[in-house]
Amino acid sequence: MIRTLVEHRITLSFAGSACCGLLLLQRIPFPEDNALLTLVGAHQPALVTAIRWGYVAMLFSSPFLCCSAVFSLLYIFVVQQRERRALRSLPTYPNPAQRDRLFLVIGEVHHAKRPVPSEQPFWLTIPDRGLFTGIVVLGAIGSGKTSCCMYPFAEQILAYRCTDAARRIGGMVLEVKGDFCGKVQKLLARHGRTDDYVEVAIDGEYRYNPLHNDLEAYTLAYGIASLLNNLFGKGKEPFWQQAYTNLVKFIILLHKVTYDYVTLFDVYECAINPERLESRIREAEKRFHTAEYLLVSDADYLANRELAGYAFERDSPTGEMKAPIAADLLRYLDANRIPYSTVVETGGQAATAEDKATDRKRQQLEAVKRWFYHDWRRIEPKLRTSIVEGVSVFLSLFDDNPSVKKTFCPPKECYDPELNSDGRYGKPLPGFGDMIESGKVVALNFPVSANPGLARAIGTLMKQDFQRAVLNRIPAMEREPDRHWREVLFLCDEYQSFATVGESDPTGDEKFFALSRQAKCIPIVATQSLSSLRSTLPGESWRTLLQTFRTKIILAVSDDFSMRTASELCGKEEQFKLSYSLSENDQDARVSVLTGRATAHRATVSTSKSYNLQRDWVFEAKVFGELKNAQSIVLAYDGVNPHAPTYCYLKPYYLDPNHTYFQQLQAGEI
Repeated sequence: MIRTLVEHRITLSFAGSACCGLLLLQRIPFPEDNALLTLVGAHQPALVTAIRWGYVAMLFSSPFLCCSAVFSLLYIFVVQQRERRALRSLPTYPNPAQRDRLFLVIGEVHHAKRPVPSEQPFWLTIPDRGLFTGIVVLGAIGSGKTSCCMYPFAEQILAYRCTDAARRIGGMVLEVKGDFCGKVQKLLARHGRTDDYVEVAIDGEYRYNPLHNDLEAYTLAYGIASLLNNLFGKGKEPFWQQAYTNLVKFIILLHKVTYDYVTLFDVYECAINPERLESRIREAEKRFHTAEYLLVSDADYLANRELAGYAFERDSPTGEMKAPIAADLLRYLDANRIPYSTVVETGGQAATAEDKATDRKRQQLEAVKRWFYHDWRRIEPKLRTSIVEGVSVFLSLFDDNPSVKKTFCPPKECYDPELNSDGRYGKPLPGFGDMIESGKVVALNFPVSANPGLARAIGTLMKQDFQRAVLNRIPAMEREPDRHWREVLFLCDEYQSFATVGESDPTGDEKFFALSRQAKCIPIVATQSLSSLRSTLPGESWRTLLQTFRTKIILAVSDDFSMRTASELCGKEEQFKLSYSLSENDQDARVSVLTGRATAHRATVSTSKSYNLQRDWVFEAKVFGELKNAQSIVLAYDGVNPHAPTYCYLKPYYLDPNHTYFQQLQAGEI
């Protein structure tokens, strides 16, 4: 009510002064019988008339001034104080565990383009359809990206439907500092989801073999070769990646054919030891009752007596001399240019379904042997050594540390329920597809300080397994549209340590994030700056990766490149620019003899004020370097429409979210 009175203070002041003036005019009329005024009126009647009207005007103007003063005091000491209290009001923060629909509260919004409080602040929220398009958080060290974004965002999403086993959200958490996983574990425990936490760590209970899945050997080998490019850089010559892929592919294929199981240590062992690789081939031949022989004509056999040192015997069907294929025999025949042919002898023909599977493996074994004897062993030793060294620099990480080898290269018995019934080989990590559909939260607790290269390699391999499992949901979701498919969270702090791009390759994070929306994946990543991504990824691929995140939360950044890019992302808009101009005109100008300066008898000075409509940056680059802690500029996307860039004040996990940013800032809590 008081505010309404103050808003109409001019009208009320006129009405009050009129009432008071009429009352005073009746009570204190003009003194017409005053002797002094009578004397003055006799000589100057106009002056007395002016005094009379001035007296009447004072009777009305004085109450007007008093009423205006009263209303001004009310405005200053009552209305403004109430407005200050109103500025601190904020809608109640929605409890994450009690939300009936999935959405994410980013923070509070006051004025969009000015860092000042407003009368009606509101929450900036992103619905589920916007979450599926990805969120990237950019912030320098100490800007609050972990405490103001990653922790609160993780709790909001993982607490959603926490009591509903069929709808609560699972996912994957990657980080490099070593403390984030513990926070996530406590978060899940606080919401009754203790059993949903699955942690992979050195000397932990779980064993994780990145090669133990249903992918083909070529896909696994290509993934390792791509990982090598991302870890150590990609050369201009494509030969090396092709050679790495070929070597790893056939070693993996050999072990899958022979043992239905392979680890990264097996690949490393066979890559650096060709005799070991050849012995594995011999073992596979015995298992599948197959052997490959060399055939040499009788004339060539008799002309080269050194061939008698090999196990040659008569081959009745061909009438030539045959011997088991061997690397040293091949080298001798090639060195002396002795022509030969090959023949494969198997134990029989496939008939049943089991025999057909065995026959398929037998054919794959023949492919491995052809590669080994007719391709790999014929490469020059120096070149072969270079190829092996390019692979072993990565694979040796799983050999020199026994704890790493035990955790990430477990024996095949680990996956046998009977042989590992007592858990002597550790607990095998379930498949990512099963964990996603059961609402598990997988966390890799491998601090980068322990071994930076290995931490990034393991994190990248786990990330790729997770991404494949998520994308495999798309055809399944298409087949069962009526089934409820739970959302999946991908949370990665210090993302620059795990970011990979494929560029021309079919793998890479940018390709996964471009397709993950349909699989209901919620990617949330945080990185220190765009410069950190730029220095990690090759070429301009960081731009391709950045555009896959439709929502961008930009906290304080400290490098000029990130500042400029953030300003460009916010774009330009038409703004009124104020300009002043001063001008001086002189007539009869001359030079003063005394001062030596120009002077004139007549001069005029004029000033003008104008507004021009210009296109300028919504936020200048320096604004992003001057943001305070928990203060950000957000480019939000709700899944349908992009929102204009706006100031947004984040809510640290350790503070009450129902108190506004400015209240917390005034109290010194931020």
